[in-house]
Amino acid sequence: MLAPLVLLVFTIFYIGAIMQPRWALAVLLMLFPMKQALQGSVSIINQTPTLANYLIGIVVGIGLVWGIFRGKIKFGGYLNLIWIAVAFGYFYSCLSILWTPSKENAISYVLEGMIYVVMFIIIAPMLVGDLKEWTESLRVATVLGIFIAIFILISPEFNLRGGRLGIDLGPKLRTSPLAIGELGGFLMISTSLMVMPRHRILFDIIRYLGFISGVMLAIYSGSRGQLIFAAFIAVVFFPLSRPVKNVSRFFLMVIGSATLLLLILIVISFLFGDSDVAQRWSNPGDSDKAVGVRLANFKDLIYGFIQSPSSWLIGLGLNAFSSLTGASSEPYSHSMFLDVLVEMGLPMFVLLIACIIALIRQCISVIRFSNHNPHDRSCAVVMVAICVYQLLLMNKQGQLWVSQNTVMYFLLLAKIASPKMMQSYEDTFQSDDSINNNSATI
Repeated sequence: MLAPLVLLVFTIFYIGAIMQPRWALAVLLMLFPMKQALQGSVSIINQTPTLANYLIGIVVGIGLVWGIFRGKIKFGGYLNLIWIAVAFGYFYSCLSILWTPSKENAISYVLEGMIYVVMFIIIAPMLVGDLKEWTESLRVATVLGIFIAIFILISPEFNLRGGRLGIDLGPKLRTSPLAIGELGGFLMISTSLMVMPRHRILFDIIRYLGFISGVMLAIYSGSRGQLIFAAFIAVVFFPLSRPVKNVSRFFLMVIGSATLLLLILIVISFLFGDSDVAQRWSNPGDSDKAVGVRLANFKDLIYGFIQSPSSWLIGLGLNAFSSLTGASSEPYSHSMFLDVLVEMGLPMFVLLIACIIALIRQCISVIRFSNHNPHDRSCAVVMVAICVYQLLLMNKQGQLWVSQNTVMYFLLLAKIASPKMMQSYEDTFQSDDSINNNSATI
């Protein structure tokens, strides 16, 4: 019953993705939760999960090629230092397979993750140029994300197991609740921070619908980090998304942040009516146990690194974690920073820190640059907020070859903040301003 509606809505966005690169980026941003929405409504995709990847990949690929032919792809600012460092990082991790003690696991990660490297690391940065184009992608991704959230919440195929929402794909196989929780966090951040210049009533409806559905997804996913990080970031960045011009406006924004937090708590208390969900969130024992296991794994990983001084420069190799800890319940350490240090060595860790510092500078730059336009400024703040959100997640659940969608946001920020793309945005803004002035004169 739900399948025709899902296919109709997604087909509209797929056609948009073919015709417009910015829509193609929005589809890529929603790839993992969209895949689950398709699995929960279309039987053939449920039976062949990889079919959704190929479908979305083909749509985005056609959109990219068509965009190149029509001159809608901006290559300027693409090969920036951040992108080069990321590309080198993936290359070096492949090279480290030569000396890793976990060759079989490492090769498996690379083979499974290569398609996502192509889509998120190579293709995605091509699909957006300056800040103006990012605002378009963000709007489309937010609306698409709301549709996906609603489809997931009403689909009878999704069920709760241990307080976590998902679909059974086999006797011992379920879809990942992390993707659902991540979509919830994305909607919480984007809908609370974005400012629209017009159509206020329609946007308010979209805002509240997106925010509430986002909170519900984050809770039902059972992913504590996704909800806590998203709520914290939404409240912290809320004043920054709305420029402070006077004292009264400052207090209004403080009240707005408090109201936002109150709304989150109200939705949480409402959803705790489900005993399965309530037990997942109200039982600190499970959380403490998970933290304890991961801390023990961290200790084993660091100890193995310290015991092998010859590997301090080159690292222990990709997914050395699985050999050092022997952890059957955890396939990787869940901390990107620790993985880079131990498995790729000190030089790569220093390069990672340098990239983070460069990204912080670009965050400041892109927000300052968009000060003259409230809507664009809010979208710039959303970009920065999502990058912070993803940075927190990559050290809760990350691993280089399963976090390509996280790295993608860093690359998008780096491209948007590049001097050439900043100048492109400035030229577009001045051109629009000139047109508006001429229209007013006429």
